[in-house]
Amino acid sequence: MSVEAPLSYGQLYSWREVETYPTQWLAEANLPATCDLRGHSPQTVQRALAGLVRRHEALRTTFRLDDGVPTQRIEDRVDLPLVSVDRPVSGPADADRTTTELLTAPFPMTGGLCWRGVLVCSGGTPVFLSLSFSHLIVDVWSVRELQAQFEALLRDPDSPSQLPDLSPRELARREREQTAGRRQLAVQRYWQGVLADSRVPQLPTTPPRVTRPRIQATLHSHLLGGLAASAAKRHGVTAPAVVLAMVVAGLAGHTGTDRVVISLMSSNRFLPEHRRVVSTLNQLIPVVADADRACSLSEHITRLNWASAKAYRHSSYDVDQVRTLAAADGSFNRLFPTWFNYLQLDDVPADPRDPRPAVLEWTPTARPYGQPFDVRVTARQGRTSVAMRVDPELISATALVGMLRRLAFGVQEAVSSPETRVGDLLEVSPASLPAALFPASVPPPPQ
Repeated sequence: MSVEAPLSYGQLYSWREVETYPTQWLAEANLPATCDLRGHSPQTVQRALAGLVRRHEALRTTFRLDDGVPTQRIEDRVDLPLVSVDRPVSGPADADRTTTELLTAPFPMTGGLCWRGVLVCSGGTPVFLSLSFSHLIVDVWSVRELQAQFEALLRDPDSPSQLPDLSPRELARREREQTAGRRQLAVQRYWQGVLADSRVPQLPTTPPRVTRPRIQATLHSHLLGGLAASAAKRHGVTAPAVVLAMVVAGLAGHTGTDRVVISLMSSNRFLPEHRRVVSTLNQLIPVVADADRACSLSEHITRLNWASAKAYRHSSYDVDQVRTLAAADGSFNRLFPTWFNYLQLDDVPADPRDPRPAVLEWTPTARPYGQPFDVRVTARQGRTSVAMRVDPELISATALVGMLRRLAFGVQEAVSSPETRVGDLLEVSPASLPAALFPASVPPPPQ
């Protein structure tokens, strides 16, 4: 028996995003997980995985299209999409390699389950489980939650059910009820204001499924995260807000404007009843961000923090309705020409005195589609990594390195000299930076 339902706003957003991917890049929508199974029997593993599937509708969901509108179908029972292999296992690198290989296989957007796994045994004894999930059904938080619950079921099949507060289909129903009145009008007014702002520069976006060259550089620094945390404490904001403020300043400076739109990732888990929903709740919300050259870095950071908070009030929306508001310019990439996301992947704090040298590296083949300006920040084990991917016709390789250097310099100034003007940050060549914040020498970009 199955039940059909409309998509939640997060599911619909993910669907509209993934359908813009070129066919050969659909696997980019995959999210990984790897579970250590040593000490467990094959029966324990199968039972734990089956229990996880019973708990969560996302793992029993398929999709279909009706006149271009996606619908979800939730099955009561499904066969586990699991392949079992028995082979010698050389070590932890074997698990990483297996999961990476699994991620290269894309999921069809309709007709089948949106996750799969490989159970690897050695001599009949389970060693590890590699999993791949489509972003159509889960986000990063959900993958971590599923992994934690699976490990709990391995240890104790009678562990508390920890059912989510809402199922994806119940969330979809509530979202439509909640946005039927004043909230929907507020969302429409917000988007209309963004779409009508003539001061925002138009960036060179691509049509759906079209590829275009991109370049990407990533700055890795332990010190950067520590300084961002120190600046956040000083200015009463968050570390992501500090980094975002420097990204906005750099983009405004490069485009020669004092206003840009920067699209922020919101998981929409602000409400208590949404925090444990196992689904994809991600949506981008555009923020009209001013970079007033006359104001101090302290003011700039604070203003952007409040502008972001205002935007988040409107971050749960029906993307198809927004596309209708945008009329002829309603393509997904046109609505979201920029991207900023900050992921804190663990609880390890960054140290503002960490002396380990920073590293800047180029991605050999950057993902050749999507936004012309894309910044993704990850913080793990006390190290912050800022990956900046751009259209080289918009920002050259040399300018890209300069923007990352200026970002690092701005975060440092936000701690030591917050009275520095935004204009000074953009106009003055950054002073010599500590090797722990930005490398003294930078490798050339790939040809």
